[in-house]
Amino acid sequence: MNEIMEIELLELKRQILIDYQLLKVSTQAMKFLLNHSSEIPCELHSDLHSLIAMDMGGEFVLPQKECMQSIDKLLTR
Repeated sequence: MNEIMEIELLELKRQILIDYQLLKVSTQAMKFLLNHSSEIPCELHSDLHSLIAMDMGGEFVLPQKECMQSIDKLLTR
């Protein structure tokens, strides 16, 4: 993973930890996926899609802890 990707993921993680606003998290995750989709392993795209979908309604909202686990998975790749 390149340094820019890592910085963006850490910023997303900070957003989740400090100010867990679903729309902001969803928007940041979408920007990250759009910017780096070709560099992310396909099996990890679903984690980002889950974060992106959170703005679609209550049934798609993930607990904060689960969001953090998704970001951590991406960071360890």
